[in-house]
Amino acid sequence: MELKELLQEFIDHKRLRFEGDTGVENLNKVAKAIGYKEHGFTYGSPLEVFLSDNPGACDAIIEWMGEQNVEEWEYSLESELSMPEREDEDEDDESGPLDELDSPLIRI
Repeated sequence: MELKELLQEFIDHKRLRFEGDTGVENLNKVAKAIGYKEHGFTYGSPLEVFLSDNPGACDAIIEWMGEQNVEEWEYSLESELSMPEREDEDEDDESGPLDELDSPLIRI
């Protein structure tokens, strides 16, 4: 499966949206899923505020990720998608069922 398809499957599976503060948190989830770990940013950095205020920037980052040919990202996403869902992750998720979302899921 291509990286673009893996990203879309991950986004759909997790019901991620990319608006506001939740969008920035979800972008962090995608970055973690492709293999990037915590690195010392704290919420409220200029970049995080910019991304929160400009959801199109999050969408552009996700689209750019899907256009790359990075085997490590594909492997990480495949591993993430094959893992059973942990219940504690769902408790942190602010999004509800698809029909209750105010905005559409990103399509890449």
